[in-house]
Amino acid sequence: MIQTKSFLIIFLLGFWGTTAIAQYVPKKQREAQQKKKAALAKDPSNQLYTVKLKKRRQLTIVKPVVFCDTLIMEDESVIKVSPTLPSFTLYAKYVKIGKHCLITSKGIDGVNAARKNLNGGWGRNAVPINLYLNLQSLGSLQIDARGGDGGKGKVPGIYGAGGNIKLIYYASFGVTLRKLSQSNSTKSTIVLRNNRGEMDLKTLAKLNAVPKNQNLYAVDPSRTLRLYNPQTNTFKIIEEFGGRPIKNDSSLPSRDKTSAQKAESARHKRKDGKTTFKRVQMPIQALDVKIPPQKK
Repeated sequence: MIQTKSFLIIFLLGFWGTTAIAQYVPKKQREAQQKKKAALAKDPSNQLYTVKLKKRRQLTIVKPVVFCDTLIMEDESVIKVSPTLPSFTLYAKYVKIGKHCLITSKGIDGVNAARKNLNGGWGRNAVPINLYLNLQSLGSLQIDARGGDGGKGKVPGIYGAGGNIKLIYYASFGVTLRKLSQSNSTKSTIVLRNNRGEMDLKTLAKLNAVPKNQNLYAVDPSRTLRLYNPQTNTFKIIEEFGGRPIKNDSSLPSRDKTSAQKAESARHKRKDGKTTFKRVQMPIQALDVKIPPQKK
């Protein structure tokens, strides 16, 4: 009897030890597993949404990346991208779009000056758009990533740059793609608009023009006189000189003149957005989506 109890105790101790060893996971391995689970939970491809917009309804999206199982936009519905985002990426596994629908990330327009002696506000750049769409039906869709317009003022506000548009789509039917067109009358049409905004160029050109009876507009410290051409944003060397620098006799206050020169220089850096579109032969999978790095 004693021998039987001893054997049973030894067996239970041995079984408990084996189970404990089998269940034990090293700390580093546990931490790695937890990080992997957290990464999977944050992966947007594992968070599929269903978006259904009724006729003429608008949805503002504040997330930089959205993965949809289903995206349905009824006639004249709008998806608006928050202007605070660095970029916007949308993947939709199943897409039905009605007539005259809109996806827009257009830049905010600059504010017009409240008084004549104030400068106009600058337009905001558009948010870049990346779309991966499996189209089941399509009426007409406009993708608008134009820059914001510059506000009017003593020194006009600069327009915003157009945002890049990347469109990858699958469809079993023909799709007409148009750029910079406002006509959506054709069935199964996608219109792309991503040019820079508008502004009061005439007023800015006048502010930056060489004053009458004064050919010497700018002085190079290296003893070279230059003539500035606001249309091409370049300087042309006129002649060498050996005297003192010649001041600008323009009646415009120097502060406003400096603002106009900065505006003229800045606007050339704000360009139309680039467009990339591709039709694929097979439905797009979530793993095919390339998410651009998000700026901090």
